[in-house]
Formats: sequence, structure tokens, C-alpha cells
Amino acid sequence: MKLIRTIALAATLIAAPALAADQPSSVRITYVASPFNVPSIVMREKGYLDETFAARGVKVESPEITSGAQQTQAIAAEEIDIASVLGGTSAILAKANGVDLKVIAAYARSPKAYFLMTRGDGPATLADLKGKKIAGPKGTVLNQLLVAALAQQGLTLKDVEYINMDLPTARAALLSGQVDVATLAGANAVAVEKAGGKPLTSGEGLIKPTTVIAARTAFLDAHPDLVKAYFDAHNKALSFMKAHPEEALAIAAKEQKISIEDARAQMPLYDFTPVMSEDDVANLTEDQAFMIEANMLQKASAIDIKADLIAPSAFEAK
Repeated sequence: MKLIRTIALAATLIAAPALAADQPSSVRITYVASPFNVPSIVMREKGYLDETFAARGVKVESPEITSGAQQTQAIAAEEIDIASVLGGTSAILAKANGVDLKVIAAYARSPKAYFLMTRGDGPATLADLKGKKIAGPKGTVLNQLLVAALAQQGLTLKDVEYINMDLPTARAALLSGQVDVATLAGANAVAVEKAGGKPLTSGEGLIKPTTVIAARTAFLDAHPDLVKAYFDAHNKALSFMKAHPEEALAIAAKEQKISIEDARAQMPLYDFTPVMSEDDVANLTEDQAFMIEANMLQKASAIDIKADLIAPSAFEAK
């Protein structure tokens, strides 16, 4: 018996370093503040993410990658572990093209927060978009909004000059007269309106955008404890927003460089509930069907949204 106990103890001592070695020294989680990602902004300002992971001996790296396409490329290259705010369309396109990721929660639902913006002297209606220069980030919800708005008028992307730009660059190009229309959201849309611009349309009635939180499948499978740590910090930010709404607005306004009043006007446009529902699955399924119809995705590459894209844990309380 003594020999058996000695062997068992030796096995435990040998195994312990191996387990420690399996835990990464750092995790890479994107930070995306725009268009109005209040939970992420609060989480950074309050240090919740660093605090939660430090307790586990893990350092957090937070690259600022706002483009959905660039985030999914980084996941494919194993350069990031969690994409904290990813457009549903970007997640679908990536998965359909072989990127091994899983949606682990919803981030926000916000059709009223996305706009086609123009200057005061710009196109008067959506019907006037033919032949116009339009700027915005391709492969995103805003890309989808543009396609939907054009389709409503019997037009396609071939009927406009569509230029790929991030949100601040698209806003600047619009205000300087380099383009006729910009696809914008959040503070960028507010800035254009304050400069005399106007919305041609919002996403309401055209799209049902769901931004999501996604993880590398290998990271999710190997480190469920670290995924839980992420949600501990995320939920702490949501709780802070509920308990201290004015302070949360002030934090978001400062980060977005907008007034408290503008931040207060933005907040009702977003539902930040992280637990996914069957309605979210239906919306993402409709998004995929739309992308196929608009030639943004080949029908042969279509995926089963619930089975292929969404982790079962996404439907559970965090």
C-alpha cells in the first residue's frame, strides 16, 4: 500500500507542471468601442477584464481590431482568442469559408443604430443612390444594410461606387465631399448629423443585426475556464451599467467623444442581453439567406447556423 501511495504521489507531482503549462500566459481579446459598445467600454475603464484574468495568473492583450473581416482573419491565424464584438454576417461568412470559430454569446441587437448618412446637400432619397460614391466597412452589418437599401430600390452594389473605409475615415470622407454617402453608426452618425448631415435610412425594417461574441473553437474547447473568466468580466460591466447608469453613460460618452445627451440618446437603441435565443438564430438564418441572394455568399457554402456556428453554451445564462 505504501508503494502504491508513493507511485500515486509521484504521478501527481509529474502531472501538475503539465497542467500549469497547458494554461496560456496570456489571452488575446479584441477591444471594439464603436459604434456604441458600452459593456466593452465600461469593462476596460473599470479594469474588470484585467482583474478577472490576473486572479488566474493570465495576462490580457486587447488589440483594437474593428473590422469584422480582420477579426475573423486573426482568429484563423490564431492571433486572437476571443472576438468581443463581431458582426453576425462576419461570423457567418468566416465559418462558411472554413474559419474554425464558434459564437459564444450575443453582444447586441440594434437595427435602429445603423444608418446610411449623407450631407445636407446630398441625395434626397434612396432612389437617388444610383451612380453615387458610398463609403463604409465592407463585410459588416453596414455592408448588409447598404445592400438591403439598394435592393429595396431595385439596385445592387454594381449600381454604385462602393469604397471600403473604416467608420472614422468614411465619416471624414463624407463631410469633406469625397463621397456622397457613408454607412455609419453610433458617434460617427451623430457627428455627421451635428455637422448638418442627415440619415437616408436606418436599419429598421431592412436588417435585423445581431453582433456576437465569438471564440476560436480550439481555445473554447481547451480553456472553458478562461471563457468563463471573460464572461465574469462582461457580466460585471453589465451589472455596473444597470446599477450606475449615469456613470456608465459618462464613461461611454468620454470614450466616444460625444456629449452625455448624445450618449443617452444612443443607449435605448441597443439590447445588450448576452444569452442567445431562437429569435437570434432566426435572424442570423435570415441574414445568411439575404447574403446568398445578394451574392455575398455562395449557396453551396451555406451553413447550419445553430449546429455549425453557435456553441450550445451561448443559449445558457452566463
